[in-house]
Amino acid sequence: MENNGSFPPQVVNTVRLIFLALIAGCIMFAAVTLMTDANREMQDPTTYLVVGLTIALIGIFGVYFFTLKKTPSPAQWTTNHIMGYAMVEGATMVNLVFFFMGGNSQFLYVAGASLLALISRYPRNPGSSGEGQDLRSPGSFES
Repeated sequence: MENNGSFPPQVVNTVRLIFLALIAGCIMFAAVTLMTDANREMQDPTTYLVVGLTIALIGIFGVYFFTLKKTPSPAQWTTNHIMGYAMVEGATMVNLVFFFMGGNSQFLYVAGASLLALISRYPRNPGSSGEGQDLRSPGSFES
């Protein structure tokens, strides 16, 4: 680990590659699902919607919980990020499968919200100035 608390670029780039692959997989599956004409009726879409929303909320909570953890070890940082990304990616996929099964667009919206939560947690080097940077002008809010 370097003196400024940042990790080697290879570690961050590896996590970025995994991150982009997870997003690409979700988008490709969504595209295939939208192009496939399933025309199937679900037994009770409300039950599936409750399950889909619950899984999505757990996934969204998980991605923020795991990616906001501060760790001194690059290996632990990588593990935390991959676990968080996998949780929300799984939630996105479950909702896309529910959309494929019944064609109810509400599942697509829930999957989109989960995917946006995933995109919002783009991996940044912990020692970089982009995380937690004060974007206000230098003289603002000073007495």
